[in-house]
Amino acid sequence: MRKLTHYTLNVVTFIIAGLVFFPIAWTALTGLKTEPDALAIPPIFAFRPDFSTYMTLLQSGDYFHYLSNSALIVVLSTLTALAFGLPAAYTMAFHAGKNADRALFFVLSTRFMPTVGLIVPLYILYARLWLLDSHVGLMILYTALGLPVAIWLMRSFFAEIPFAIIEAAMIDGAGHASIFWRIVLPLSIPGLFTTSILIAIFAWNEFFFAVNLTTYKAATLPVYMASFFTTEGLSWAKMSAAATLSLLPILILGWSVQRSLVRGLTFGAFK
Repeated sequence: MRKLTHYTLNVVTFIIAGLVFFPIAWTALTGLKTEPDALAIPPIFAFRPDFSTYMTLLQSGDYFHYLSNSALIVVLSTLTALAFGLPAAYTMAFHAGKNADRALFFVLSTRFMPTVGLIVPLYILYARLWLLDSHVGLMILYTALGLPVAIWLMRSFFAEIPFAIIEAAMIDGAGHASIFWRIVLPLSIPGLFTTSILIAIFAWNEFFFAVNLTTYKAATLPVYMASFFTTEGLSWAKMSAAATLSLLPILILGWSVQRSLVRGLTFGAFK
């Protein structure tokens, strides 16, 4: 009975994994089709792979322009969000006041606001500050979006550290900066790693603000994918190839750090 349950769980796990991975695989395969085959109904499963779409996108140079924009903006906004979020999370975890929970809820509530309701005032503000279609403008916005995530997650990770360790360091005369850099942060490396990856993924996939606040100079990969939807129609093969190329960097990153990511997600689950 135990073996049957074990095998059943394995089968269910593989089925769920296949369902999750199928859209990614289908998108990559659609990029290998010609436009008539990609638009065919019912879908064509047996076809001769055509790599010309991928080669055209790579040789045009546009992909690397948008890729460099995404990489620069995501890296800088993630680092900035962590730079502001880590000290706030440390304070809320170990030296929280009476209104700490309210302050944390206020920070998180900024993520609850509908993006459609923010775009008009943001556009007017960015236009007056000359931040439209600029790397700095998008970096500031993504930092603001990632900051609540950084504070919320890192506060939880910091809170898993026994406060007795902090008290012992304070008795020995260590200051807050020393405790933060030498004790708290090293003990929270898995959580820090996971938080960084999650913030980066959210910024990498963000589309709504990028498409409305940029045109070409600072446009990111999601905007690049949307460019294949024109008044003449949608180029399914090209869009699928562009989506696959845009997904590759984040997939490679996720696969390369999957052990650290899982360790961070389960940090503090077992004591």
